[in-house]
Amino acid sequence: MTIVIIILCSLVAIGLIFMIIANRKLGEYELKKAETQNEIEEREFKEKIEKINPDKLIGNKKSWIAFKGNKLIGSLIECSLDNSAYIIGDGRIIILSPTPNGINIIPSLGNKEDQEIIEYLDKLNVPMVQYSFVIHETDDLRDYVTFDTDVECAYKTDKKEKLFSISGSKNSNLKWKLTNIEFTPHYVTDYEVTTKSEEAGRVRGHAGAATIGGLIGGTTGAVIGSSLGREINSTTVSHSSNSAQEREVPSTALLTLESSNGNIVKIVEQLYEEDVIYLKKYFLIEQENSQDATTLVGELKKLKNMMDDGIITQEEFELGKRKILNS
Repeated sequence: MTIVIIILCSLVAIGLIFMIIANRKLGEYELKKAETQNEIEEREFKEKIEKINPDKLIGNKKSWIAFKGNKLIGSLIECSLDNSAYIIGDGRIIILSPTPNGINIIPSLGNKEDQEIIEYLDKLNVPMVQYSFVIHETDDLRDYVTFDTDVECAYKTDKKEKLFSISGSKNSNLKWKLTNIEFTPHYVTDYEVTTKSEEAGRVRGHAGAATIGGLIGGTTGAVIGSSLGREINSTTVSHSSNSAQEREVPSTALLTLESSNGNIVKIVEQLYEEDVIYLKKYFLIEQENSQDATTLVGELKKLKNMMDDGIITQEEFELGKRKILNS
């Protein structure tokens, strides 16, 4: 019996030794395989970069951006920087171009790398967008803009510039101006009912006491009791309060655009009141013999200053702003 146990223990020990050796060899194989795959990726990356021969390389084999002359090339992007501008949003850098491939998004490579990209764009004199707004796909602009995606972007790189470019433009030399905005803001009222119940008092009652309590108290109170004439130990009183809050909803805005070669296009966008104020302030062009845009901005600034100085309340400011925009 003892010999059998010794033999069994020996077999188990031998099995464990073989298992350890097998696991070790498997680990070595997986490590070697990973190293081989890494070497392959590294070699392919180097070959690709040598083929591009970039002026500037930022990032690593997994995620990178290269600059070559007037081109920006990356693992997920390639575009020309001619007549382009860049904008920073949601932690990403977006290249806008008045060319058919108008919107190109550079994925974030990390804070340090992203800053390097921006610095190199500045070095290449690619301007940063100062003002912009989104234009959704529309039949009226399809003759002028490709709309490879559902939207394109109208943008300015100079704060004093009256005309703006549109990304995805079929004619890179075409400029636009915003000559008119027709807009009426719309608001809806949200109602909220808050009910609070509490136990209070000590009363006696008989059959029908709950009904009587309901008739007297209406929606604000009800006597909870017994229809068997037993003593009632408490009452439950419900207090209801109503509140109303006005909320703006997107409204239709009719924008009139005029191209640098004289074509007039009207487009429809769903905007908020603050969007329209932004457009009137930075994009709307003063028409000849008209001071409407300047007057509008001036009146809004005066109203805002009055609120900041405590002369009027926030509610009075909102009411005054609405009157100015609707005038």
